[in-house]
Amino acid sequence: MSKSKNARRSSMQGHAGYPGIKIAIVLSVIAAVFAVVFLTGTKSSNASPAMEKKYKGTRAIVVDKETGQRRIPTQEEVDEVVSNLATLANRPEDLPITAASGGEVVDLQGGYGGVLLARPADDGSWETLCVFTFDEGAEFLGLVEDTSAE
Repeated sequence: MSKSKNARRSSMQGHAGYPGIKIAIVLSVIAAVFAVVFLTGTKSSNASPAMEKKYKGTRAIVVDKETGQRRIPTQEEVDEVVSNLATLANRPEDLPITAASGGEVVDLQGGYGGVLLARPADDGSWETLCVFTFDEGAEFLGLVEDTSAE
């Protein structure tokens, strides 16, 4: 099994049940991401700096449904990924601290969980990475700021 700098590459080969389990896990993660985005909404009153910038895709991270081939995401797909990643990687600042019985409790306000991302690899397997910031996720997915419109 080969490893890249920050990502873990896993082979689709193994015992008979492994590919099905891998697909089920990836689909579960995708469903969880969409559920969180749906429940929290993609618009926030304290918009992330990432949401204020325009991004473009530089890496083939989408598997085309018709051809099964990897491709660069469309601008609409990039905008959706940026919106979702900015929401999920949000790190609240100035978190309230409540003293209770001599201890301190910090309300994380739903933040500080990692975000599991997956991207298709050249060999048909999936590379995964758990990220904690928007910038880590954008780098892994090949999203860069689009400065051509400036």
